[in-house]
Amino acid sequence: MTKQSEAKTNTKMLRAEIKRLHNQRVVWQEGVYKRSNEALYEILEGCHTLLVQLRAELKLRKQLNEALEKEGFEVRSNTSIELKVVRAIFGAENNRIHAYTRVLQVAKKELPKNWTLKEWIEERDGVEEVRRTPKTGPSLAEKAKERRSKAEAVLYDTDAIGSRFKPSDNLQPLEGGDYGFSVALVRVDGDGKAAIVFGSNKNALVKAVLTEAGKQIEDDAGSADVPSKQSKKRKERDAVLDAEDQDFDADIDLAA
Repeated sequence: MTKQSEAKTNTKMLRAEIKRLHNQRVVWQEGVYKRSNEALYEILEGCHTLLVQLRAELKLRKQLNEALEKEGFEVRSNTSIELKVVRAIFGAENNRIHAYTRVLQVAKKELPKNWTLKEWIEERDGVEEVRRTPKTGPSLAEKAKERRSKAEAVLYDTDAIGSRFKPSDNLQPLEGGDYGFSVALVRVDGDGKAAIVFGSNKNALVKAVLTEAGKQIEDDAGSADVPSKQSKKRKERDAVLDAEDQDFDADIDLAA
C-alpha cells in the first residue's frame, strides 16, 4: 500500500470514527443526558418548593440547621438558605452545588408565578445559563438605600395595620436620628392576639427594617403574572377553538 493510499484510508477511518461518535453523542444527548437533566430539574423543583416553606417558617429553618450540623456541615449565620438546602440534598460542596444554589437564588427573584421551575430552567437553556445570570444594576448598598426611600415615602401615609396608641419613650423616633420611625417587637399569644413587648428607636434597627419594608413594597409591585410557554399555547388553542365554535354557529344560522 502506497503512502497516498494509506493517507486516504486513515482519512476515511477518521471520518467514520467522527461520524460514529457523533451518532453516539446524539443518542446520549436525546436519551441519557436529557433524562438526567429532567431528573435534576425535578430535584431542583423540590428544593424550590421546600425553600418556599422554609422561608415562611422559622421552626423549619432551625430544624434544617440542626440536621446539617448533625451531618457535619458548619452552619454560619451568613450562609444562604438556598445553599443550606442544596447541601442537605446533594451532600458534599463543589462547583455544581454552587451552580444549583445560584439557580434557586435567581428563581426566587425571577421565576414567574405561573411557571414551574423545570420549564423556567428549560426556557433559560439550562442550569449553567441560569448560573451565569449577571448581577447587574445598582450595588447592594444603593439598592438598600432606594428601598428605604421607597418605604419612607409609602409608610408615612399608609394605613396602620393595628390600633393606634400613645407610644412609650422607647418607641418615639430618635431625636436627631435619620428616620421618623421606631421599631417594635411583637409577640403573638396563644389566643391569636398580639402585643408589643419591646421597642427601639436605634438608627441601625430602624434602617434595617425600612430596607426590608422597601423590599416587600418592591416585590408586591412587581409580582404581576407572566405567561409561560404552556399557558401561551393553551390560550392560543382556546382562541382557535373559540373561533371554530363561532364559525360553526354561523354555519348553523345560515343553514337555518
